[in-house]
Amino acid sequence: MADDSAINRFMRSAFGSIWSLELLLLLRSKPEHCWTRQELNESLRASEQVLTKSTADLVAAGLVSVDAEGCAQYAPSSPALQETVDAVAAFYASRPAAVRRLIVGGTADSVVNFADAFRFRRDQGE
Repeated sequence: MADDSAINRFMRSAFGSIWSLELLLLLRSKPEHCWTRQELNESLRASEQVLTKSTADLVAAGLVSVDAEGCAQYAPSSPALQETVDAVAAFYASRPAAVRRLIVGGTADSVVNFADAFRFRRDQGE
């Protein structure tokens, strides 16, 4: 099992957006199923551009395969990668806001530090 810092690095590098993570988790929910574009669009309510970009990112990361008809399927390229995805899914289920911050570029620490700066000023009577 990867440690928290490895999982954080993985999330920052593997997912270009929350859409990519949501797509991966959807594909992972039925790993034996090969999802058509229409099924993905209906399930995620994402634009074609978002689906295309997210799918390409996940294929490049070794997490998803796409067949000749454009059907996408969860297919981590190694057991270690599958374990990491399992850890990401558990982390997202327990702390979705923290995962969103990691993916969009912020960290929990930077948000806390930002909030603390305002608390410090208020405590100082400013």
